[in-house]
Amino acid sequence: MPFILDLDGTLMDTVEDLGNAINHAFLKLGFPPYSNEMVKSFVGNGSVNFVMRSLGEHGKEKFEEVFELFTEFYKEHCTDNAKPYPGVVEFLEKHSGKCAVLTNKPAEQTLKILGKFGLEKHLACVLGGDTAPERKPEPSGVLKIIESSKWNQSKTLMVGDDIPDIGAAQAAGIKVAVLLSGFGRAYDLWEMRPDYAFGNFEEFAKSDLIEQYA
Repeated sequence: MPFILDLDGTLMDTVEDLGNAINHAFLKLGFPPYSNEMVKSFVGNGSVNFVMRSLGEHGKEKFEEVFELFTEFYKEHCTDNAKPYPGVVEFLEKHSGKCAVLTNKPAEQTLKILGKFGLEKHLACVLGGDTAPERKPEPSGVLKIIESSKWNQSKTLMVGDDIPDIGAAQAAGIKVAVLLSGFGRAYDLWEMRPDYAFGNFEEFAKSDLIEQYA
């Protein structure tokens, strides 16, 4: 049965390109750069929140300048180092047409990343933060995908790596599997009480759970 999948930290490792983009903006302003591990902790709820978290002690008055520099650079370089996690390509090929992507990342960048690996052809629907009715954790994106794809809501599974994914699934009344290898912090994810949890995407793709939804 159908799967609604998050992008960053779930299907794709995008942390290096996000880090390069925010560090490009920071270096332009004379701020010290971040490590990839620090960048990972800023991801979640879209690019606005990502930039706000990255500013930290630098002050929110620099937001507009940093956001513009970050966005311009990332648009051009979002596919430089992005790559699917192990097991992703095979999973999408096996379940082609029964998968959709729901992400808070803008649709243009999302499609560019998916297109680099020819993955969009396996997806029934792709909604970004600027094309979904509302961003996760609001449930409307989940419900729109289910309705437009004519999927059985009770048989649809959300797969993500962070709090907005769990929240959107629970609000929409569908089950959710969380990946602990992504951008979310494990203790925060456990507090949300997801239906299932896996160490990484490959573990999820090889699990007995798939047979229940396939």
